[in-house]
Amino acid sequence: VVIAWRKVYEQSKNQPEEILAQELYTCDTDTACRSVFSYLAKNVQYKLDPYGIQYIKTPARLLQDGEGDCKSLTLFIAACLHCLGIPCIVRFVNFGGGNQYTHVYPVALDENGNEIILDACELDKDGKPKYNYARPYKRKKDINYNV
Repeated sequence: VVIAWRKVYEQSKNQPEEILAQELYTCDTDTACRSVFSYLAKNVQYKLDPYGIQYIKTPARLLQDGEGDCKSLTLFIAACLHCLGIPCIVRFVNFGGGNQYTHVYPVALDENGNEIILDACELDKDGKPKYNYARPYKRKKDINYNV
């Protein structure tokens, strides 16, 4: 999945440029990340892929479908961060301690190198994605996508 995700990312990382508001290019990292996160939360719903099938949707396809899993949500946010010039880590994690990574989410790096968690799959009690929150994991693999 890591290799497939990276291939789709490289092919589609510039797609979101047309939806990003011009003011996002000049604001601080946290404000830009909140705006991208909020846009995604308003326009796309988290939905698991069917068992045994792994879709990795481009940002355009994700917006068209209005739903996607962690791989597609991560691709969208990482592509937005790329267009905005914000450094991004893509974090593959495992919650159960096995050998396979079972979840992925983007992590932006602010002006001071601090992490901003952008996991749009972690929902609050009202069903809205939690900004700057990640569930504890057993293992992780970070891939750095500095622009």
